[in-house]
Amino acid sequence: MSDSAPTPPSAAEALRLADRAGAAARRPGELPRWYGPAFAFAFAAYGLGIGHVIETGQIALIGGLAGGFAALTGGLARFAMRSDGIVRRGMPDGIGGPVASAVLAVCAASGAAMVLAWWAGGGPRWIGGTAGLAAGLTFWAGTSRLNRRVRRLQEAG
Repeated sequence: MSDSAPTPPSAAEALRLADRAGAAARRPGELPRWYGPAFAFAFAAYGLGIGHVIETGQIALIGGLAGGFAALTGGLARFAMRSDGIVRRGMPDGIGGPVASAVLAVCAASGAAMVLAWWAGGGPRWIGGTAGLAAGLTFWAGTSRLNRRVRRLQEAG
């Protein structure tokens, strides 16, 4: 039986271990699984709500719906950031362009859905709900794509 104590790692080994631990701590986390579907639902509900208030002539409620949508999505985003989303780790350089493209894609999908629903003869509820659903699904796909891109950029840098 040996009573010898384990030898401490060499300085080079300690630096390698510290480097690996630091890299693991900086590695971005995945967005929570509920993030995309929750936002898709929020966009769809908002679009449906806007369509409803337009159809019923209660235009004054649009501001309240916008405020509720902003509060809901802001709360979801804040919760996702605190539950180890990628935003918590900081954004790498060069991500502004892809973020702007994703925002434009959400707007384009929403606009295209509105036009298609209008051409199909849908009323304001149908047009608003379709636009919201298209925006939500595009947002979901866009955030998933951006998350993968940010992870690759951060792991490479």
